[in-house]
Amino acid sequence: MRKTLAAALFAAFAACALAAAPSRQDVLGAITILERNATSPEAVAAAKTIVNYAQDSDDVMVDIGPDQIPWVEERWGLDKERELSYQSILLAAFVAGNVRSQIKNERAEDDTYSGWIFAIRTYDRLRAKAPFHSASIEQLSRMESEGTLRQHAKELRDKADKPDEGAATERKPLA
Repeated sequence: MRKTLAAALFAAFAACALAAAPSRQDVLGAITILERNATSPEAVAAAKTIVNYAQDSDDVMVDIGPDQIPWVEERWGLDKERELSYQSILLAAFVAGNVRSQIKNERAEDDTYSGWIFAIRTYDRLRAKAPFHSASIEQLSRMESEGTLRQHAKELRDKADKPDEGAATERKPLA
């Protein structure tokens, strides 16, 4: 099922956990590597470090779900291995942007907006290497160009913070 893809991608990264939790310096270095070249051999290890840090550290909180990473349910017409690889890297990019913002601001508070910005930039770099199209990332990019992306992230956060009538809603952290 495509709905479980985010969990599977996360599990794939988390299964390769390091013996000790990554440090703040480790994760900042990994974010730099991912930002420089998301398709380099070093990017896979960097992505694992980023996801492990987000999972293990009490210094950050990353909300993750279909509203935050809608592209994981898309089909892009790439071969299965490349599609999964790109979706994994884009998930790691979302986490990287979110984590970097929290470290910079010294606040353990989800920052979906910064995650999206990092994912959009990574998407643009990936598309330069292989032609594919993500409708959801293109929409996020349009919203950023129109100046509405930050407000959209705030609305998602407000929605997650406010339980629906008759239903218990719980924010789901990455960890």
